[in-house]
Parts: sequence; structure tokens; C-alpha cells
Amino acid sequence: MSTEDFTARARIRDAAIKLFTERGMEKTSILDIAEAAGVSGGLIRHHFGSKDGLREACDTHVFDELLKFKEEVLAKGAANPGFLPTFDARQLLYRRYLGRAMVDGSAAADAQFTGIVDETERYFREQGMDMPDPRGVAAALAAMTGGLMILQDHVARALGEEPGTNEAMLRMSAAAGHLFLNPLATTEVLEKAREALAAYQRKE
Repeated sequence: MSTEDFTARARIRDAAIKLFTERGMEKTSILDIAEAAGVSGGLIRHHFGSKDGLREACDTHVFDELLKFKEEVLAKGAANPGFLPTFDARQLLYRRYLGRAMVDGSAAADAQFTGIVDETERYFREQGMDMPDPRGVAAALAAMTGGLMILQDHVARALGEEPGTNEAMLRMSAAAGHLFLNPLATTEVLEKAREALAAYQRKE
């Protein structure tokens, strides 16, 4: 692939990521993407085959970049307890894209969510954490953290922060961390809830 082809491909992909995030895939046409990228619809089909093929390429790129960001944050945080991540405009866009993809539905987004649940459940088991349903907890945790991606603009506005900013994301992350470290319910309350659920299930 020539440098010119690679540049055009990346420009198309980046334009599609932005439009898919803002409008969703169904409301974004090949012509919309072509106009935003400054290319022809034929060139998009040449590089990606179809809108579905383009979306698959966008999904793969976004997921790979977010994984790199996560690994970088974990590495820097492990080396420096005082480290705070910086959510730049590109990372914020990718997080919104991932949230939109999970709402709109795609094979890649479904696989990504299942993969997160798999990894979280594996971590729980490797750490020997005592819980009655490790996979259920992993799925709930993935949904809760994924919800911040899906609803981040709404959460930011509710907090009086400017949506799509590093400050808003840091505040959301800090709030989520507080919830993880400070459960809202006591062990006794949770145990009573489990007993009530078990009693309900026995009656079915």
C-alpha cells in the first residue's frame, strides 16, 4: 500500500469514527463519510468494501488504541502512585465511540464486552476473591464502567463539567473509584438481599 493510499485510508477511518460517534452508523451514509474525509465514495469502497467493512475497521482501530491507553496508564500508575492519566481529545472520542457501538450493536462491540467480562472474571478467580457468582459480578462491573462511556456527556453536564474534557473524565473516574472502595451497602444488608433473592427463586 502506498503512502498516499495509507493516508487516505486513515483519513476515511477517522472521519467515519467521528460521524459514527455523533450520529450512529445507521444515520451515517458513505457519502457523508466521503464528504467529511474529502474523498470519493468509490475510494471508500476500494479500501473497505462497504460501510460494514469500514465500521469493522473503525471498531478494531478504536479497541486497539483504547487497550494501548489502558496498558500505558497501568504501567505509569504502577511506577508512580501519584500518576494521573490525561484523557486527550482522541481518547475521549474513542471512549464515546465505544459507548455508541455498544448501544448500536455490532459483532465487534459484542465481542469486546464479552472479552472484558472474561478477563475480569479470570482476574477475580486468580485473586481468589470470595464471591458467589464471579461471572455475574464481572458482567455487572463491565456494564457499570461501560455506562460511563455511554453516558459520559450526560454525567459531565449533571456534574456541571464541560462534556468531552479531561477534567470531566477525571472527576467521573475518581467518583467511580470511590464507589469501588466504599460500598454503599453493608455486608449485612447485602446478605439479607441475597437471602431474599434465594427465597424468591425457591418459590418459582
